[in-house]
Amino acid sequence: MLFRVLGAVDVVRSDGARVPVDARKPRVLLATLLLHAGEWVSVERLVEALWPEGAPPSAEQNTKTYVWKLRRLVGDDRFDGGRGGYRVRVADGELDAHRFEELVRAGRRHADAGLHRQAATAFGEALELWRGDPFGDLAGADVDTVRAGLVERRLTALEGHACALSALGSHEEAVVALTGLVARHPFRERLRGALMTALYRAGRQAEALDVYDEGRVLLDRELGVRPGEELRRLHLAVLNQDVDPAAGPSPWVSPAQVPAAVIGFTGRAEHLQRLDRLLLHADDDRQPPPIAVVTGTGGVGKTALVIHWAHRVRDRFPDGQLYVNLRGYDPDLPVGPGDALSGFLRALGVDSRDIPQDLDERSATFRSLLAGRQVLVVLDNARTAAQVRPLLPGSPGCLVLVTSRDSLRGLIAKDGATRLPLDLLPAAEAHDLLCALIGDRAAAEPRAVDALAELCARLPLALRLAAELAGGRPSSSLADLSGELTREQDRLDRLDDDADPHAALRSAFSWSYRHLGPEVARVFRLLGAHPCHELGITAIAALTGCADVTARRHVDALVQAHLVERTADGRFQMHDLLRTYARGLAAELDADRDAALHALAEHYVREAAVAMGLFDPVDRAHRADRRSVLPASCLTTRDEAMAWLESERANLLAVAEHAAGHGDAEHAEQLSDSLWRYFHFRGHHDESLALHTHALVAGRRRSDRVAEGLALTGFGVACERLGRYEEALRHHEQAVAVGRETGDVSFTGRALKNLGVVLRRLGRYDESQRTFEEALSIARAIGNRRGEAGVLCSLALVHEASGRYEEALRHMESAMAAVPDVDNDHALVNHLQANLGLVHLRLGRSEVAAKHLGEALAGARATGNRDLECEVLDTLGELATATGDLRRAVDHHHEALALTCRTGDRHEEARAHDGLARAYEAWGRPDDARRHRLLATRRAPGVNQGVNARRSS
Repeated sequence: MLFRVLGAVDVVRSDGARVPVDARKPRVLLATLLLHAGEWVSVERLVEALWPEGAPPSAEQNTKTYVWKLRRLVGDDRFDGGRGGYRVRVADGELDAHRFEELVRAGRRHADAGLHRQAATAFGEALELWRGDPFGDLAGADVDTVRAGLVERRLTALEGHACALSALGSHEEAVVALTGLVARHPFRERLRGALMTALYRAGRQAEALDVYDEGRVLLDRELGVRPGEELRRLHLAVLNQDVDPAAGPSPWVSPAQVPAAVIGFTGRAEHLQRLDRLLLHADDDRQPPPIAVVTGTGGVGKTALVIHWAHRVRDRFPDGQLYVNLRGYDPDLPVGPGDALSGFLRALGVDSRDIPQDLDERSATFRSLLAGRQVLVVLDNARTAAQVRPLLPGSPGCLVLVTSRDSLRGLIAKDGATRLPLDLLPAAEAHDLLCALIGDRAAAEPRAVDALAELCARLPLALRLAAELAGGRPSSSLADLSGELTREQDRLDRLDDDADPHAALRSAFSWSYRHLGPEVARVFRLLGAHPCHELGITAIAALTGCADVTARRHVDALVQAHLVERTADGRFQMHDLLRTYARGLAAELDADRDAALHALAEHYVREAAVAMGLFDPVDRAHRADRRSVLPASCLTTRDEAMAWLESERANLLAVAEHAAGHGDAEHAEQLSDSLWRYFHFRGHHDESLALHTHALVAGRRRSDRVAEGLALTGFGVACERLGRYEEALRHHEQAVAVGRETGDVSFTGRALKNLGVVLRRLGRYDESQRTFEEALSIARAIGNRRGEAGVLCSLALVHEASGRYEEALRHMESAMAAVPDVDNDHALVNHLQANLGLVHLRLGRSEVAAKHLGEALAGARATGNRDLECEVLDTLGELATATGDLRRAVDHHHEALALTCRTGDRHEEARAHDGLARAYEAWGRPDDARRHRLLATRRAPGVNQGVNARRSS
C-alpha cells in the first residue's frame, strides 16, 4: 500500500487500485494523521484540522465516525486509537514523502561521490513522485511548515538532477530545466551557478556571463549585497575559460573525526536512551538542530559516553561527524572558537586560503556548509557557552553534543540545549566495568572488585587505570591491589584536605605512575610540562632527549596504560587532569625539566629554520649566513615545509610565548626572526603581532638591543599591514634608532626601508623618498644586491604615487637589473613584476601592464603569497577599469576584498573599495559608487591618505 501526500492526499493499493478517500472530512483526517505518520495525534488537534472555522458540539463523535470510515476504506489494522487520540501505521517505503526524502539523500550522496548517472536516476525518481502541492488543500500552521520543507527539498532535487545531467553531457537539457528554476528563484545562487556551468559546457560562454551579471545587478538592487564567494569564483573561471568541462559539482567531504570508541564501555543505559530520543528532533525539519550538554566532574566519563553513542548512530549522519577537543580545562589556553571553526572548515574541504578571518564570517560559512546536511558535531570539554555558540549549525538534520564540567546555563536558556548530568557510575555498573576490563580474575574476587570500585569513587577514568594495573600484575590478587590502593589513597588524603572525587583520580594516577618504568615515567612527567596542546614523535624525542624510535616505544607504553591519548592525525596528548598531575610531578622531580623544555624550543627553532629555507630560498641563504650548517630534518620539499608550518603554527606561538616568559629569550627571538616572512606572506598578521610581542618582551627583559630591534621590525610590518600606521611608524623609528646605536649597518638599512613604506602609506612622500635614498646608499655600500633592488622598487612606488611615472619606470628597471639571480628569488621577482605592471598601467601601456601583472599573480598564487595576490588583484581591477572592462574590474576588486577579510590588510581593503567606486562610477551606477567610496573611508580609517593622494595626483 502507498500513502501519497506529494499532491492531493490519497491511497493506492499494492495492485495499483486507488482507494476512494474522496469525502472531504475523511480525507482531511487522513492527511492530518499522515502529517505525523507513526505518531499519536490528539483528538483536539484532529478536531481543529477538521473544523478550522469552529467545531460543532458533536465534533469528537463525528471524528470517531470519520476514523471508522477510514478503517473500512484503508484497513482496520492501519489505525490505532487511544491515549486521547489516533495514529496511522505506515511501514518503510509506504509514504511517498519518506521515499522522496530517501531518494534525495541518495542522489546527494551519489553526486558528492562523482557518480552522476546514479545521482540523475535517484533525483529523477524522487521528482516523479510529485503530483502537485504537498497535502493538497489541507491548511494550517503544521502543514504549511512541512509543505515548505518538502518544496525546498524538491528544489534541491531539481537542481541536483540538472547538475547531474550537465555532468553527463546533457547540457542543453540541463539549461532548459535550470533556466526556468532561476526565473522562479532568482536569488538562489547555487541554481544560478549551476545554470552558468551548464551554459558554459554547452559552449555558450557569453550567456553564462550574462546570467552572472543579471544576478549581481539583482542582488545589488534588491538586497544591497554582492554575489557570494563561490559564485564569484565560478564567474572568474568562466571568464578565464577555466571550468573543467567534465567536472561535476564540487564533492562533499564527509568527515569522520570522532575518535575511536572506548573499549569495554558498559552501563549508562538511561543516558544513551535520552540521546537516542534526540534523534527524533534531529529528523524534524520544523525544529532547529538539537543540542545535548553532557555535564559532570572530570573523569566521570562524559567523553566516553558521547563517543560511544556517536559510533552507535554513525549511520544516522551520512554526511559525517565533526569532533573537536576545546580543552576548556587544559592547564594551558583553551581552543578558541575561531581555531575550532578553522579546523572544521578544513575538514569539510575548504582550502585554508578560503577560510574567512572574521569569526562571524567563519561561523556563517560553517552554517552554510552544513545547511541541508546530516552531520553530528561533537564539542568536547567546553568551558563556556561563548566558546560553543559560534560552532552550532543552524539547520535541521544536524545534532550537537557538548561535554563540559560547567552546567553551561546560557546554552540551556538561550539556545534550547538539553542538559544530561552525568554522575558517578552506579555500584553495579562500576562492578561490571571492572569485570569487563579485568576479565576472568574479577569473577573469582567479587568483593575485591567492589572494594576497588569504591576506592576509585566509581569514576570511569580511575576504574580504567586500576584495571590496567591489575592486568599488568597477573600474579597479584585483586585484594592485594585493593589494599595497596587504600594505602596510597590514605597518603594522598593527608596531603590534600579537599574531599572530592578527584582524590580517587589522584590515587589512581599515583598508582599507575608508580608502576611505570623510570624512563617511561620521565616521559610521562615531561609530557605534562611542555606548553603545546599536542606533540608529534619528533618533538617528543626532542623534549625527552631520546631517539625517535625510543620515544615512540615509551609513548606507546603510556598509551597502553591509558595515560596518553593518540589523536586522529598520529600526534599525542593527555587528559587535562592527567596533565596537571604530570606537570606537578615534573616540577617536583625533574631537575632537568627546564633543559628538556629548552631542547623542545631548540627543536622548533631548528625545524622552523629548515622550513623557512624551503619556503623561501632567500631565507635559506639568510639562515646559512647565520648558521654554518642548517640542521638535518625530515622536511625536504616546499609543500612539506608549508604543511609543517601550518600544522605547527599554534605550537610555534606557544613555544615562543613560553620561552619569552620563562627566561629563554633567545628562542623567542629566533622564532620571531625566522618566521616573520612566513606570517607576512600568508597574511597571519594578528599571529605575527603575538609572535613579535613575545620576542620584544624577551629582548627588553635581557636588554638585548639587537633582538629588540628585530622584534620591533616584525611588529612594525604587521601593524602596517593591519592599518595601524602610527603604531607602525613608532616601532620602525625605534628600530632605526636601535640600528644606529648598535652600529649594525645592514639592519639599519632594512629598518629604514620599512620606515619608508609606512611614510609612503601615510602620503608623506618627501620624507619617504629621503628615507629610501638613505637605505639605498647603505645597500650599495655593503653590496646587498637584493636590498638594493627592494629599495629601488620602493622608491619607484613613491614616484608612482606622486605622479612621476617615467621616473618610477627608471627605478623599476634598475631594480630588475639589481637582482643577481631572478630564478631563485621568487618573492622579490614577483613583487617587482607586480609593481612594473602598476607603473606601466600609469603610463597607459595596458598590454605590457597585463603581462607583468599576470606573471605576478601566477607567482603569488604558486608561492602562497596572499599579501601580494591581494595587491595584484587590486591593480588588475584598476587596469580593467582603465580599459573599459568594468565587469572584470568589479570582479577583481571583489576578489581582493575577500582576501583582505582573511589577511586583515587594511590598505588593500581601502584600495579595493576605492577601485569599486571608480568602476561603478564609470559604469553609470552612482549609488554603488557612493556606497563603496563611503566604505573606503569608514572601514579603513587612517589608511586612505595614500589612496586619496594618488587620486588627487
